[in-house]
Amino acid sequence: MEKKWTNIYLEKKNVDITGSCDLHIHSGPDCVERWGDTIDIARVAVEMGMRAIVFKDHFRPTTHKAILTNRAVPDIDCFSLHACNHPQGGINYRCVMMSVGEGVKVIQMPTMDSLHQHSKPKQGHLFTHFKFGQEVEPISIYNPGTKQLTDDLHKIIEAVIKYDLILSNGHLSPEETFNLFKAAKRKSKKAKLMVEHPNGNAAFTHDWVKKIAAQGALHNISYNACNPLFAGKHPREAAAMIKAVGPQHCTLITDGGNHTSPPPAIGMEVFANMMNFCGISKKDIDTMIKKNPAKILGLK
Repeated sequence: MEKKWTNIYLEKKNVDITGSCDLHIHSGPDCVERWGDTIDIARVAVEMGMRAIVFKDHFRPTTHKAILTNRAVPDIDCFSLHACNHPQGGINYRCVMMSVGEGVKVIQMPTMDSLHQHSKPKQGHLFTHFKFGQEVEPISIYNPGTKQLTDDLHKIIEAVIKYDLILSNGHLSPEETFNLFKAAKRKSKKAKLMVEHPNGNAAFTHDWVKKIAAQGALHNISYNACNPLFAGKHPREAAAMIKAVGPQHCTLITDGGNHTSPPPAIGMEVFANMMNFCGISKKDIDTMIKKNPAKILGLK
């Protein structure tokens, strides 16, 4: 049967995601429902012509997921991430080094267990079911009563630099992010830095986004923030942030894998075309979905 309507769609879409990379994808198996497992997600990404994806879990390293998925789906590069939440030891150098030994690519600061996540007005913990009925002590990047990074965090930053990894802010506040990245750049001007979904967090004003970009960080602009069944923000807000900071300082991510979303690769195509309709040029979108993420991942 001829795919008539699919062919019409392919002719009409403005942006082709062949060769693109997504630096932030959730996947099963997980402690909550996901769209599919890593192999499902990678296979769809291959069919869509994507080049690389990064798997992220909040509460366990994704090193094993990436290693096994690379074996099962060899036509795409799958990378892993370690998020410094309580089940992974928090901001703990020893735990991070275990993931480094398994080939992790991204070291991420606390997300669901971060101090900023717990202090959001009227919201509290983003997903209360992740607490499993327990009280959770928020994780700070600072020594108690100070704005000095913990000793373990300094060692983690040094490991990120030594092993050419990527340092992600997770769910830190803009001020925490700035101070973290300032410390990283003091240790090495070559430190690779990225900010997660700033368009989904009102604390990340355009002024903050530009200030952090000036440190050399990439801002991962998120499709999930525009998902009407998730954060529900208007795509024009994402486009406005890109225009304010400049596409040279951004990537597009899906933050995909939620069971209310399409497969991440489909989400990437939808989001890229959304941004084009919101006034971002094809050239700038290519910069954000191909050039910038490939560079920070170290792909040739």
